[in-house]
Amino acid sequence: MRRLKQLLDAGNTVLSAWCGITDPRYLETIAEYEFDAVVLDMQHGFFDETSIQNAIATLVARDKAPLVRIPLARWDTASRVMDFGALAVIAPMINNAEDARAFIAATRFVPVGERSFGPRHAASLYRIDSNEYLREFDQCSLALAMIETREAYDNLDQIIGVEGIDGVLIGPGDLSISFRQNPVPDAYGVDTIDVVKDIVARCKQAGKTTAAFSFDPETANMLNRLGVDIISVGLDVTYIADGVKSHISGLDFR
Repeated sequence: MRRLKQLLDAGNTVLSAWCGITDPRYLETIAEYEFDAVVLDMQHGFFDETSIQNAIATLVARDKAPLVRIPLARWDTASRVMDFGALAVIAPMINNAEDARAFIAATRFVPVGERSFGPRHAASLYRIDSNEYLREFDQCSLALAMIETREAYDNLDQIIGVEGIDGVLIGPGDLSISFRQNPVPDAYGVDTIDVVKDIVARCKQAGKTTAAFSFDPETANMLNRLGVDIISVGLDVTYIADGVKSHISGLDFR
């Protein structure tokens, strides 16, 4: 349970996969690779409560940190996935301090939040007793607010100033859509790359964790040079597509 925070506290960059496919064998395969964590996507992926519970258990058994992106404003789901053993909850479209406070109310125990008592399953996954879980979980887990709109950027200091917010996850596609007012994203393009750099710098100055999504190794390397703490690279469709391409490209009869 402590490994994710230990990696971050030691100054290591956490490498994450990003998955929305719920098939257990698929997740087992992803967990065989050198990821420290896996984001399980409930917002745009296919996870429901049953599959997310099983996926979290699959990852914990393989010593991979389960991070869960919940659907929009589903604070009940935020509490549930923590009860299932998620080590981080990522909340989309946190646009102001009010959104951030609602997020924290659902994910932190008193006195910071209002999360209700129900730790037995998560505690058993991590092979600790419920009291140890209650004493330590808020310090071992992360509540990450997604910054993906101009409004969120304008309110960044207020969002990360809410007690219990551990950091942010930059959503580069929606951020570019919001800034450009164009439904076609231009992730990390000329309209938003300086905004991304500013978000990372301001979070670091405030002592907050930064996370970001990347499509490819080049972008991941760029984020690492900026000092982003948690970097996801690729997602389901690119993992599968790149694997298929690598097989077909070597054929001499196609």
